Amino acid sequence: MKEFYLEYYSLLTRILEFIAAITGILYYRKFKNTKVKYFVWFLIWVVIAELIGGYTHYLRDLNLFHYIEGTLFEKNSWWFTLAWTTSSTLFYSWFLGVRLDSLFLKRVLKFSCAIYLAILLWSLIFYFNDFFKARPMPLVIGNIIIILLSSIFYLYETLNTDRILTFYKSIYFYVAAIIFVWWLISTPLSFFDVYNTTSDWDYVVLKWTVRLSVNTFMYLGFAVALIVTRPEYDKIA
Repeated sequence: MKEFYLEYYSLLTRILEFIAAITGILYYRKFKNTKVKYFVWFLIWVVIAELIGGYTHYLRDLNLFHYIEGTLFEKNSWWFTLAWTTSSTLFYSWFLGVRLDSLFLKRVLKFSCAIYLAILLWSLIFYFNDFFKARPMPLVIGNIIIILLSSIFYLYETLNTDRILTFYKSIYFYVAAIIFVWWLISTPLSFFDVYNTTSDWDYVVLKWTVRLSVNTFMYLGFAVALIVTRPEYDKIA
């Protein structure tokens, strides 16, 4: 029953991602002359990345897992480190960074991303085998810090400029607020993955219930934001 719950969580999350991506495609024309179109591309990439990352499950279902068993690709954590942890770090820092007026804050984000990429390169060179076993914690921490900084910087500037008068019309505000709440709630779960074992099903169920809740909030929030916001407030010179 509990294994079925995890399959149910995975299916619902894929559906939520698909809803956000499809909404972006349907409203793409509205944002095609703004940088928001790259946000739509990112939502589509999330769906593709998740589908590719499920290769371990596909091979098990097809009784073909033995082809990768014992190899570096036995676990899919390497893929999600690159396709999700790294891509989301770089994308959100850029996406929200382009809306910042402060050159100092922009430089902080660029410097943080440079450090992140240096750590990624270091991990690939000196801890190559470990990279394929689990997501390197320095990269997970870097991902959290950079994305939180990106959203905080944007929200801070919005509150201190005349953008506060029309904040609710810009999709950037919704993206910044949504990812801030998402990371704030989901971050603690990353530090308790040691308890994510079948010997403690109560924690496993609790973890995925929380994740499903915040994923629902995030992806449906993105979909609603794409529908209600106005592109003229998202054009960047």
